[in-house]
Amino acid sequence: MDEQIGDRTFKTKSSAELPRLRQVFTWAKKAGVLRVAHGRVIATKRGLAMTGDPVGFFDRALAALLAIGPLASQRDPDGWLAWPEVNELLDGVVLTLLIGPYVSQRPLPIEHLTDVATETVLDTFEFPAVDDDGVARRVGVDVIDSMDALVLAGVVRRVNLPESSDTDREISRRRHDGSVELTPAGVAATHRLLLGAGYEAPTAGRFTDATATELFLGTDLDDFPTLWGEVEVWRRRRDPLRAAEEVATAVRELEDPALQNLALAVLADMEVAIAGPQVRLLAAEPATRGFALCWLVDEGLEDAQELFDPDDVAWFVDVLAQRLVTGGGESLLETLALAGGEDAQIAAISRLWRSPSPATDTILSAIEDLHPAKVVAKAAHKAMFQRRSWLGTSPP
Repeated sequence: MDEQIGDRTFKTKSSAELPRLRQVFTWAKKAGVLRVAHGRVIATKRGLAMTGDPVGFFDRALAALLAIGPLASQRDPDGWLAWPEVNELLDGVVLTLLIGPYVSQRPLPIEHLTDVATETVLDTFEFPAVDDDGVARRVGVDVIDSMDALVLAGVVRRVNLPESSDTDREISRRRHDGSVELTPAGVAATHRLLLGAGYEAPTAGRFTDATATELFLGTDLDDFPTLWGEVEVWRRRRDPLRAAEEVATAVRELEDPALQNLALAVLADMEVAIAGPQVRLLAAEPATRGFALCWLVDEGLEDAQELFDPDDVAWFVDVLAQRLVTGGGESLLETLALAGGEDAQIAAISRLWRSPSPATDTILSAIEDLHPAKVVAKAAHKAMFQRRSWLGTSPP
């Protein structure tokens, strides 16, 4: 019970310093299984009666855990790393995190749950002293702790972990990989909770007979767990090669850069040996070359300098659009710098305005707004004016 870090041993002075023990007792008291009187732990009559009703016991135990909060049940509010407001928020979105595993009815990588939770936290709070990566790491630990509490409740299982990670200690706070899946009891409980929260609570499968293009157009980008569940079910109904071919076709047919990047993310989730040849074909086609080359660079199959061709800059707009969508303004400017210094960037921008890409206006506007060099920003503004004159449109 005494924690050891390096050569130092930290003596445990009370049960309050043992998070799992504190969690179990807090949880048991909330469920009405036991009570504490005069320093003694006493089983309640209600708790003893529940032993003959496993289903009722499960439901009551889960309701008690959710009432306390999977995180709040483990956290010391006076701890030096406490952030109770974030804990409360994450405890409030636990059901949302279970939507993905529920909809797909298969293991979902825990990193997807962490991404959803991190985005929720960053949209709600500001952290002046911690950057976004630091917040993401903290939230990642919180998500794992939440899932571990649901493991104890019999709702989920942690799966696809390396064999060397079999101990509770490693699986809990030190393993950020693997996936989460609902147990049969967890499926039933999640269904009931979703209905109670006003959801229709469907399972994935609406697009199993649809094309990949219809799949991406019909799903909600803002509801990532459900979206990815639909994608997973859609993929399982096809052999990998056919799925890769259909998703590559979607990249060609989709006009929204965000949806094109989603399709490429699905290809990135496939084996490179299967998806790679399809992306190579996309890279040979002018309309999809920019997006496809970004994929090849990100997969380590091409050098980053391949993203800029001074002799053919028309598709460079799509490269910049992909970087803006996936990495934000900083990634956009870093990629524009592949053209060279300020003069080279201005020269490239002076040719971008003729690009047929539907993202051209967005990219030129982003460069004008974000570029720290006034001469480059001014070049982007001039290019937008030239484009609008060329297309016969006027500035908004």
